[in-house]
Amino acid sequence: MIIDDEQVTTEEVKRWKGLHLMHFQGSTCSQKVRLLLGELSLDWTAHSINLLKHDNASTWFLGINPRGVVPVLIDDGVVHVESNDIIAYLDDRYAPSGSSFLFDNNDAQARSAAILLEKEHALHRDLRLLTMEFGPLRMKTEQQIAQQEGNGNPDEERDTEVRWWRERLRTANAAEDIAGACSRISVALIDLDNTLAAQAFLVGDRISIVDIAWFVNIQRLQRIGFPVSRFANLYEYYLKLASRPAFSADAKHPASKVGQVVFAAYRFKNRVKGRALESFL
Repeated sequence: MIIDDEQVTTEEVKRWKGLHLMHFQGSTCSQKVRLLLGELSLDWTAHSINLLKHDNASTWFLGINPRGVVPVLIDDGVVHVESNDIIAYLDDRYAPSGSSFLFDNNDAQARSAAILLEKEHALHRDLRLLTMEFGPLRMKTEQQIAQQEGNGNPDEERDTEVRWWRERLRTANAAEDIAGACSRISVALIDLDNTLAAQAFLVGDRISIVDIAWFVNIQRLQRIGFPVSRFANLYEYYLKLASRPAFSADAKHPASKVGQVVFAAYRFKNRVKGRALESFL
């Protein structure tokens, strides 16, 4: 999705040349884009948007992406948002001939890919909720929610995000919400595990955008203590992807290493408290 030029009120980015990625190292959606950039061996300039400090609610950032979320790709001054749309754009624009991470629109594999991407996207807020409960992501205050709501131009998707955060603030992530998220994720992982019993990748015999999108979710689940290893085919597939050069390089980034230590500390803390994620399964 391209943000219309008139909606981009932070004028400086319109003059940027080349590929620029506004991202947060701990964001799964940002990671999807970084991994594809690595797989495509593209040069890009990083701009860190610290979600923990709520940089995404600033007037400056909302003047680039009114939705207030990362990642944002800027290619020669044109602003692209929504991670799955960004990776589709990068593939179409930069993948060498015969090396596409997408599938032909009329192909049965393309339909399978679309379904799997929709399922992955549908679980985004469930994964966020579990990261809040078992990882370092913190609940926003009403002041922070109001800041996100009030800055920038009106945007329907941002309004949806604001409603979600207010509901979480009101319910304090009730046990039934956590159990529901775990149940939906488990059902999705069972489907993936069954698929991988018969093939090397989620769609056919080569890596695709679908694999990149699901890998980051599986990695996050692993880091917050979800028992991914229960799904034998899926876990083997996850380890295989993690060993690819682009995936390994992303994991070795200093900020990513710090994040791994932080997640490990939260897993230990939850075990000590007797509040393991597994208890909700």
